[in-house]
Amino acid sequence: MKTMKKLSAFALALAMTIGITACDESGNVPATTSGNGPGGTNTTTAATTTDPDENAATDDEAKDLNTGEFTPSGNAGIVKYLGYYDITSDQKGKEQCMIFQSDVYGGTIEWISAPSDYAYYEKLATLIAADDSPDLMTFEPMAFPYGVTKNMFESLDGHLNADDAIWSDLKPIIDSYEFNGKHYYFPHRIVTSFALNYDRSTIENAGLQDPYELYKAGEWTWDAWREMMIEFCNQDDSHIGFYSTDTIISSFIATTGTPVIDVSSDGTITNNLKNPDITRAVEYFAELGRNELLYPSDHPHGDWVSPQIWSGLTDKILFLGMEPEWTYIAATEQLQNPTGVDNDIFNTPSDLAFVPFPRDPQADAYYAQTGTFGYMIPKGAKNMDGAVEFIYCNRLFETDQAIIDQVREDHINPEIITYTTGKYEGIQKWQITWDAEVYDLWRECVESDSFEYVTEYKFGFDQELKTNICTALYDSTFGTESWTQKCEEIYPLVETVLDEYR
Repeated sequence: MKTMKKLSAFALALAMTIGITACDESGNVPATTSGNGPGGTNTTTAATTTDPDENAATDDEAKDLNTGEFTPSGNAGIVKYLGYYDITSDQKGKEQCMIFQSDVYGGTIEWISAPSDYAYYEKLATLIAADDSPDLMTFEPMAFPYGVTKNMFESLDGHLNADDAIWSDLKPIIDSYEFNGKHYYFPHRIVTSFALNYDRSTIENAGLQDPYELYKAGEWTWDAWREMMIEFCNQDDSHIGFYSTDTIISSFIATTGTPVIDVSSDGTITNNLKNPDITRAVEYFAELGRNELLYPSDHPHGDWVSPQIWSGLTDKILFLGMEPEWTYIAATEQLQNPTGVDNDIFNTPSDLAFVPFPRDPQADAYYAQTGTFGYMIPKGAKNMDGAVEFIYCNRLFETDQAIIDQVREDHINPEIITYTTGKYEGIQKWQITWDAEVYDLWRECVESDSFEYVTEYKFGFDQELKTNICTALYDSTFGTESWTQKCEEIYPLVETVLDEYR
């Protein structure tokens, strides 16, 4: 079992809502689906004008970044970035890109558009074969071990050193992605995986105890979660305790401390499908389904609900299983920033909140599935030095205490930003205002010693492995076959795939 502890704080800029509609390899499902409705206490009226151009110039300025840990060259040059979104305009990387493209670094980010999911790697392979490799791409689960074993990435040894102080908190994670003695991935931050998103007003109206209060009291367990859903669903036949995707069960399983597929630092790959902890978690989840606490497979909402749609259904769906940062932003924006500018809601936190998945009462610690965010350098990159400088820039952004403090303030008390050009010149740009408690819990989930972190590797191989495992877990939860039956069917298929990497 591989777990990792994050010991010190670092900052995160606001996350973007990525405009794609299919599941990515981690099971997080960004979407552009829209739909207004009465979620929480904020309501909206019909729009009377169109939205301003989100890419229009504003008076937002880049932050000053302490470069004491790394001295930029001032001539980083053009760095070609392959991705399915533009990092220079999204809120995860906009400020870092502004700093990188300043005179301090002397860099330029050139975006090469790519599809998401497995097609991402197909395009990368095509560019490498044509000797036209990009210089950067974001880490996605399939990069390791699949991409590394296919010789798609440059080793970063000799360019970055995991023993340097700037990487000390992340060294166990960096080493966990070591392959044949080489390091290919230096993430600059830990990120949240799935969580349980909810509306505080729904909890209050149903007479339930706030899950956050149970979490802070150390009482947020599997059984507390189940009992809360039972009470909610008993109040109305239309109520649903929990809605998510077919990959969500991985986060529940992780609370046992055991990943479905594990890859150790020495390259050993372990198939845990028959592990008693996995069996216990899947059977517990299936029991939730049998008790009609989960959404039925033939539900009119389909097999998943986006945060935008959920924002109008929070009085019916108690918990939405999605990544909490994206969910909080996307659902709040749907409520407060609908089409048009005349009815935007400014400077007001929404009633939305989240808690991590509940603690397994039989586990020896509070385990949580987590992920990372960072960049890798593709094989044959022409500007490797510039790409390395960009990676350093992003890590410095996460470790600069002044920026850590400022980023928190930007979340909970954002300064007013106005458009400086175009039709909406002088008009305030909508920005989310985070609830301080929600923000601090989000940071606690990835930067405190409250949790032991579990990395799940089942999405890092190929489509066959992903499909076999996810389908089996889903069918055993909502179908007629038990997990024991499904496990016996897929275990040899999974072993066949894993043997190719052993």
